[in-house]
Order: sequence, then C-alpha cells, then structure tokens
Amino acid sequence: MSRASNVQLAANSFPAPVPQYLASIITAAATKYRVDPNLIAAMAFRESSFNANAVSSRGAQGIMQLMPRTARALGVMDSLDPQQNVFGGTKYLKSLLDRFHGDIDMTLAAYNSGPELVAKLGPAATQESVAYVAAIKSYYETALRSLSLS
Repeated sequence: MSRASNVQLAANSFPAPVPQYLASIITAAATKYRVDPNLIAAMAFRESSFNANAVSSRGAQGIMQLMPRTARALGVMDSLDPQQNVFGGTKYLKSLLDRFHGDIDMTLAAYNSGPELVAKLGPAATQESVAYVAAIKSYYETALRSLSLS
C-alpha cells in the first residue's frame, strides 16, 4: 500500500488541507526516507490534525505525536519543531515499514501501540490501534483516489 516517494502529495484530500509549509516538509521527509507522502500526511492528520503544538495526555508531542523517549532515540531535539518532528516521525515510520516488511496494518499499529506489542499480538493488539489503523487507511486511500482522478 505504501508507495515510493515520487508520488505527489494530495494536500487537499484530507479532512483539513495540509498547510503549505507542512506540505513541503512532508514531501522532503518522504523523499529522504522513501515513504509515500500521503501516508505521512494521513498519519499527521490523525495524530495532530496538523497541529505542530499538539501534546497528548500521554505526553506525545508535535505533528507526528512523538513520545519523548522515541524522539530522543530518533535524534529529535525539539518535538514541537515541525521539521524535526515530521522527519523523526517519518524515520520511525520507515523503520517500522522495514521491520514489518511493508505491512501497513502492522506498521501503523506498531506506530500507535509499540512494535513489541504488535509483533507479539498483531495489528489488533489494542482496540485503539484497530481504530487508528482504520482511520489512517481511510485518509490514505482517499488521497490516493484523488490523485488517480486528477
């Protein structure tokens, strides 16, 4: 389902359009890590509604909602900086895509619930991860459809 990074970003196909400054960051991260920019944008919308200052009740921060420990491991010094956050989140996404051999459901569930839990229990490891995967896949598929119509 995830395609090479030469795919165009369908910035206006999400429930809220991708802000222009963020579209360029997503496109750059997609190119660097060879991940479909529409998958990154779908995750960013689900994680934070594209809000660079978002902080969850669990402490996840920024557009891609990186947990502080994960952010540090990815070399992200400021999780509220959009470029650092998106590049860190995309780097993590790419590592999960590689670990789970491109399986989108496993990858997305692992991003949400943690790779060890998902490796052990599968993409339905938690009810939250089931809803998370479904939402992101819906946004992603809508973006891909809009590209095929243009």
